[in-house]
Amino acid sequence: MDQFRTLQELWSRLGSYGETAAIIAYSGGVPEVWSFTKLAEVSARAANGLTELGVARADRVALVAPNSPIWIAGFWAIVTAGAIAVPLDPQSKDEDLVRMLETAGCHWLFTTTAAARRIAPLAPGCQIVIIDADESETGHHSWVRLLGASRAGGFPPAASDGDAVIVFTSGTTGAPKAVPLTHANLLTNITALAATGLVGLGDRALLPLPLYHAYPLTIGMLTPLALGCGVILPGGISGPELVEALRSGKATALLGVPRLYAALCDNIRRTMATWPRVLARLVSALIAVAGWTKRRGVSWPARVMLRPLRNTLSPGLRLFVSGGAPIKREVEEMLSAMGWELLTGYGLVETASMLTFNPPGAAVLGSAGRPVPGMELRIVDQADGIGEIEARGPALFAGYCGDPVKTREAFTADGWFRTGDLGSLDDRGYLHIAARKAETIVLADGKKLFPEEFESVYATVPLVREVALLEQNGALVALVIPDLDAAREFGALRMQETIRDELAAKGRLLPSYARPTGYVIAHEALPRTQLGKIRRHLLPPIYAAAQRHIPSGAGEALSAEDAAWLQRPTVAKLWLWLKQRFPDQELRLDTIPQIDLGIDSLGWVELTLALERDFGIVMKESEIAQIVSLRDLLRQAASAHRATDSALPAAARTPWLEQLPPWLAVLRRIGEVVVRSVMRRGFELRVEGVALLPSFEPVLLCPNHVSYLDPFALGAALASARLARTCWGGWTGVAFTSHLRRLFSRAARVIPVDPDRGVASSLAMGRATLEKNWNLVWFPEGARSPDGQLQHFQPGVGALVTMHPVPVIPVYIDGTFAAWPVGRKLPRRRPITVRFGKALEPETLLHTSAGLSREEAIASTIRDAVASLATRVSSRVKAAEPD
Repeated sequence: MDQFRTLQELWSRLGSYGETAAIIAYSGGVPEVWSFTKLAEVSARAANGLTELGVARADRVALVAPNSPIWIAGFWAIVTAGAIAVPLDPQSKDEDLVRMLETAGCHWLFTTTAAARRIAPLAPGCQIVIIDADESETGHHSWVRLLGASRAGGFPPAASDGDAVIVFTSGTTGAPKAVPLTHANLLTNITALAATGLVGLGDRALLPLPLYHAYPLTIGMLTPLALGCGVILPGGISGPELVEALRSGKATALLGVPRLYAALCDNIRRTMATWPRVLARLVSALIAVAGWTKRRGVSWPARVMLRPLRNTLSPGLRLFVSGGAPIKREVEEMLSAMGWELLTGYGLVETASMLTFNPPGAAVLGSAGRPVPGMELRIVDQADGIGEIEARGPALFAGYCGDPVKTREAFTADGWFRTGDLGSLDDRGYLHIAARKAETIVLADGKKLFPEEFESVYATVPLVREVALLEQNGALVALVIPDLDAAREFGALRMQETIRDELAAKGRLLPSYARPTGYVIAHEALPRTQLGKIRRHLLPPIYAAAQRHIPSGAGEALSAEDAAWLQRPTVAKLWLWLKQRFPDQELRLDTIPQIDLGIDSLGWVELTLALERDFGIVMKESEIAQIVSLRDLLRQAASAHRATDSALPAAARTPWLEQLPPWLAVLRRIGEVVVRSVMRRGFELRVEGVALLPSFEPVLLCPNHVSYLDPFALGAALASARLARTCWGGWTGVAFTSHLRRLFSRAARVIPVDPDRGVASSLAMGRATLEKNWNLVWFPEGARSPDGQLQHFQPGVGALVTMHPVPVIPVYIDGTFAAWPVGRKLPRRRPITVRFGKALEPETLLHTSAGLSREEAIASTIRDAVASLATRVSSRVKAAEPD
């Protein structure tokens, strides 16, 4: 690219690209296409129009409108006329927009008809140019008038060190600051990217990001057009709209942010999951091989082997540009392995959006690349090799508009710019970003934590969409946004418990200081900038509101559509019924029952039985499992069939209580002998309190649960005669996931328990077991304890006692957590003790009351009995020898 001193000089070259497409814009129907010739001519006419209206050199002209060909032409018209462009977010709040217009000193403004109605009263001192209507319709200047100007002549020349644009920072840690960027600042980055040769005449780059940010403005619009590369503007940011623009526009490059690329990788994995298993494994192997060869400098396997998979997105797409935030290493590796070229880097508005980038052919995955030619970096105040990044050079701004205090704070005494980010430089000069300095979490003990690297781990929990870590009173806590679509697919009845357990499991993979001491679940997405950065200064009030179960939007009026829906007779009756059941709650259609109302698995059973009793409505468990909001509940209940007989008895009919076939009975006996031998010799099994077991049956045995070894230890502790008359509640996610496991479960008389989708039928089968005088082993915690400590007992065990009162035997199993804890692949030899407690009579349990529901009170009493066994000093009760 020729050496230009100003954007005016660069603009003068645009027309030389002729009829090549410069802008392809999608807004429904046939795309609007502007050639470079048209862009140059229209922007020249508009620049003449601005000059004729009185816009002078260095005047500030705001652009407050969505991306469009006229937005781009208007930008070029402003800088061509010698004025300064000020791109602003059209979705800004009124007070923010007024402040930004005043800070930038704007007296002219480009906007749409709809936006002008809001802006005109807010900025009476601004001359408004409407870009989508005639002035006779609005009373303002119009784009049509600009193009019809009679003036035609030269424009006041801009200086290389003169301001070309004023861009506002994203405001992740506070109010946005106004950053003036000179022609030289912008051309430093444009020239550096041009030297890579990544795009040129005939290429087309999809730009789904708003142009009021420095990154899409500089890298996504100015640079491609300067190189003869067309810019594609999609009709929206949804997946189908982006794919349509990619394919129809014949894009060869895509400018995006890390979250877009993470979503792309996730979509590829989801698509592969729908393929036949053999094909999916083959393609996964090809991706692994291609990634391995790519890391060793051989790129043809990725380009050749995976071309069909790449073509499903867009056949000509070859380049991804990622900026705005750090990209995850695994996303970077997958895109590279797939055969796409990925340009990553790091920068700020203050450095004209780019400070470092990974050069093609010499990229280092996981790094932010090398400095832009002419730019210098240094790392100061280092601790463990990480310190604050400081920069200087021709891409760096001179200071914030109207804020000398912030300007002084931003620069060192010797002229280096404090980026506010932490990182390190390796031996080859590549930058590695650690975190934003202002976003670093400092805990009570002084430990510093960079949240993003740990948030990415917690965000992999299946039912979690987003996670943000923050500090509260010196402790680390988490703000969790659930993935409601995944909850519907997985089963939503135990959403909160599942999220809790999975977060704890992920935490065990991380250092102890990175494990939150508490968390809350919020409804709305985390506050982010358009480029995907979390606005962390807004998190504390959101966390506090979520603690009090106050969702944002509480108290807002219903939409007209929702209000009309709630007036339908059936829906209105159900809505009134729900309000009467939860009189102390402010119910909204988006209220999440499992989280906001505390409805657990048993609560759903009670609620649906009440629906059947009061309305004759029976819902299938598969339907109940997909309910994640009161809106879902109303829709399911309103459309459910009506019945007079309970569905539970039918669910309770099961073959688990039938006599085993002879061959399976033999296998069961062999397995029993093997398990007893392994438990005695391998784990030194000791049994205490077995004499306390009543001689009659049935009984409900309630042990703690810390390990997969628990049922084997308890089975070995029971006498053969009692074991032969005992069934076990087993989680479907483990006990029934393969043919061999189902066979084992059948032999061991394991009844399926699905806490996420089959609560009612699981309880019904447990009740049927007791009614037929079989003993039942039920693990009241619902899942293995992640840390070996006794967990909360689910009220389902209380429901079983209520349904069919039998003596309850508290059981404490000690040593299995040390032998085979959660997270360990294989067990190890450790002594195990099974300790039985005195039977709890059902009459006593049924009269238990502690301000809880009857089921919860029973569960709590049983837990206390098990806990007492855990704390009791062993008196070495002589263990009964199982025969």
